[in-house]
Amino acid sequence: MYNYDVVIVGAGTAGTYFALLLAKRGVKVLVIDKDAEKDLAKRLDIFHFTSESFAEFNLEESKEGDPEFVSKFSYCYSRSALDNYEKKNFLEVHVMHLPLFIKRLRNLAIKEGAKFQFETTFADLIYDKDNRISGIKTSKDEEIRSRLVVDASGIPSVVRRKVSDPYIENWPIGPRDKFYVFLKYVLLDDPKITIDRSISWPYYKGWIAPQQSKGGAIVGVGANLSTDYARKCMKKFEDSIPLPKYTLQYEEWGATPYTRPPFSFVTDGFLVIGDAACLTKPMNGEGITSAWVQSTPAADVVAYALKDNKYPTKEALWKINYLYQTKEGAEFAGLRALLVGAVAMSKEDNDYLYANGIIFKSDDEEVKGSVAGNLIKGVLKRKFSYSALSKLLKASNTGTKLTIHYKRYPLTPEGYFKWKKKALSLWEKVGSMADNITDAEE
Repeated sequence: MYNYDVVIVGAGTAGTYFALLLAKRGVKVLVIDKDAEKDLAKRLDIFHFTSESFAEFNLEESKEGDPEFVSKFSYCYSRSALDNYEKKNFLEVHVMHLPLFIKRLRNLAIKEGAKFQFETTFADLIYDKDNRISGIKTSKDEEIRSRLVVDASGIPSVVRRKVSDPYIENWPIGPRDKFYVFLKYVLLDDPKITIDRSISWPYYKGWIAPQQSKGGAIVGVGANLSTDYARKCMKKFEDSIPLPKYTLQYEEWGATPYTRPPFSFVTDGFLVIGDAACLTKPMNGEGITSAWVQSTPAADVVAYALKDNKYPTKEALWKINYLYQTKEGAEFAGLRALLVGAVAMSKEDNDYLYANGIIFKSDDEEVKGSVAGNLIKGVLKRKFSYSALSKLLKASNTGTKLTIHYKRYPLTPEGYFKWKKKALSLWEKVGSMADNITDAEE
């Protein structure tokens, strides 16, 4: 006897939005979270969300007067490692309070019939007589029976790591597999300077962006390995780029996955979403909308798989894999491989990319010639190193092969292990962002 159709572990943006989608489709869903409701998502405050995403995911835009709304800007900028060649890209962005935005999503989900249970920690999976997943146990020895268990627990991946099944990879997301995000909330010393847009320096994985305080800003970096190394990267960033002088208000720490997603998100009675599935954008590590791209079609697949009280087998859920891996998964696989090569270069190499609109370009910028041709030209003129060219072309070649391979993802579980074997061999050639770190012990 099942208590719910679906139980979701984790009430962050991924779990809450998925609960909203399922409830709208008439699915009986419970979301649990280890935190108290008042403490949910309190670790990080300000985040950015595009107007395009509100429309794409069928949400009413946040506006002035809404509790979560702070401000809005329309362009994002980036500069080279030597602070040159500013690129301008149109992107209408809402600056919002994350805890209040999640509360808004939760209220929408509750209105549709979803249930939430806080201060409830996942302990283990429950299996039926056929050894199929059929619910969860909590740390209070409570049993919650459901036909589908969804892991939306974030980086700890507490459910996925408990699954023992050949279709599910249960490795942990370790220090080399994520970015530690270090944020400084600051007040600018010069009242004439206003930070009302986002400016990034990808070489340093650093940026400055608006926050909620008038005359304030957020200075941030992302780095592999540890919080200590992220602090070190912040110093390197601030020593290299002439940011406005400021007075520190406070600091925040977070983390986001930065590694490839599992090859399969599903098996019998199980689905993994969000950060637990490493669904983040390669260019900036943002995970909310990447997770929702997976969740939106997944809700239809899950609702159909549960129809007429059926048990959701991996065959019934497999379309979730196919839809994601052949589209965003394929695009991001290629881009992730390319970026590993793109960061393995000097400041001068990075400056040349910006000067010639290679990888980094403005929306209205016209670039003459091919990427390879412009890079070779740079080597011949001694403005771009041969080493960087070699690494970038190798990364581009592997990235292209990955994209093609992902677009051939099997439509059914049959053929999965053969596909996985080739995917693993390609990813071994990509390596990791962490492989480029040479100063961790300095």
